[in-house]
Amino acid sequence: MGDKKPKPVAAAKKAGKTNTLKDSLVECKVELESGEWISPESCKTFYINGEPKFPEIIYEIKTNLPGPYEWSWDITWTGKACPQAEGKKRFTPSRGALPPFKDNGSFKSDSKKWTANLNDKIIGGLLTVKVKAGSTTFIRKTLIRGKNPTREAVQKYLDANWKDKHDLALIKKIFQQETKYKQFYSDEMPLVSFDKGYGLGQLTNPAPTYEEAWCWKKHVKAVMSTIETFHRNRAKTYLDTHKNYTDDMLDLETLASYNGLAKKQRYHNWDSTSNKWIVNSNVICDPDQSNKGWLITEKANANQTIDQLSDNSKSKPFYTGRCYAEHIKNNQ
Repeated sequence: MGDKKPKPVAAAKKAGKTNTLKDSLVECKVELESGEWISPESCKTFYINGEPKFPEIIYEIKTNLPGPYEWSWDITWTGKACPQAEGKKRFTPSRGALPPFKDNGSFKSDSKKWTANLNDKIIGGLLTVKVKAGSTTFIRKTLIRGKNPTREAVQKYLDANWKDKHDLALIKKIFQQETKYKQFYSDEMPLVSFDKGYGLGQLTNPAPTYEEAWCWKKHVKAVMSTIETFHRNRAKTYLDTHKNYTDDMLDLETLASYNGLAKKQRYHNWDSTSNKWIVNSNVICDPDQSNKGWLITEKANANQTIDQLSDNSKSKPFYTGRCYAEHIKNNQ
């Protein structure tokens, strides 16, 4: 897997063969194609590059039939969760299968040639192009995968488009924590977590659009939008109930909100005795996991060390933004 390209499939006359990577989510079946094509090759793989830019794919049929020709295309991709180690088989998330992404378009043309344009979107998966010429239908299938941007490219894009230093610092910490600045897994399709988070920032709720899952620039905009319009405001509204907080405290509450306030576990609690915000001590966090912790207020977890909690089958951990924020604070 990794950066290795799949071996090209034989010509359509050798129907029955496929083009796919081992354990891939996308499979191209040659026997489902039809008609004589000049380009592209049967089941060829093309790549969205790191800019990102959709690949140039020229579809051209070979026919003596007159136009106009009815062109149509559809593209589909259904993700599965990625293991932490690259090069491993994906799996169906415990929370259920992911919904498929789909898009399509159609047009008429007198030309036998078309340079692919998917409604100006940068998306990938299995692309099927059909052309109707009289009673004849031409079908060609193509695989679209993606290349990761560099860390420097993502940071440059962020710096050029957002000026708030706190939001910039926060989103860079999120990308480093979540994926180390990667949009794609080793099979060159979008990263997906066990809890249905996609891409660089593991967008989960709201779920990303097709393009936000595949185009890292659209993805970055979506992540920043959720921080600016929701998570930052939710954290500020919470802390404003008693004021008396710093920018760093606001950042930690924003991070906790971004990852999810499981069991309403905020990073800070208000202490009426000292009349100030203090770190929420009801949760003990696993230092080796990004967002796993235990509620020490639960009987099974009381007066235990992390090692004891990990070994105790009665001590049930949960995933919480409280520990996510602490992990980022301690490791970046």
